[in-house]
Amino acid sequence: MRARIGFLAVWVATTVTGMVISWAGVGDAVRGTVVAGPDLAAQVPVRQGRPPAPGPSSGASGEPAPSPSPTSSSPGPGSGGASTAAPGGARSASPKPSHAPGERVRTYTVKSGRVVLALSDDEARLVSATPDDGFRAKVWRQSKWLRVDLTDDVHGSAVFAKWNGHAPIIQVYEY
Repeated sequence: MRARIGFLAVWVATTVTGMVISWAGVGDAVRGTVVAGPDLAAQVPVRQGRPPAPGPSSGASGEPAPSPSPTSSSPGPGSGGASTAAPGGARSASPKPSHAPGERVRTYTVKSGRVVLALSDDEARLVSATPDDGFRAKVWRQSKWLRVDLTDDVHGSAVFAKWNGHAPIIQVYEY
């Protein structure tokens, strides 16, 4: 009996020592992956109230405003991308699945879903728009701005990216 207790004590001590040494080696990497720091993009001020409606006056360069893309069809000529109109919000709008070198990918988590933008020094590009259940994504794109609405037609969130000779400026509205 004494030999079994001795064996068990040595086994437990060896196992605990191995776990401690392993954790010391990979602990920082695991903590950095699992517990990510706050995203600086999330510190964009949120404006209350309905955002301005896209219209002819929205384009700074005199371009007419496009209508939103309410279906998930493939983009046509002159289209900025496609969006999902599914009420369940299970799918997302994704014009391009990845980002190019030099782009910073930022996630904007809003009340009605999540919008991911790839920001470069002179433009913003929609990576994905994922609405929560009951909401749908609407996307407008022009040469100098991008608007993503996650809405249920009464309430929602809008993420604007505007650039015109400067780095993109992001504005978030909750309505």
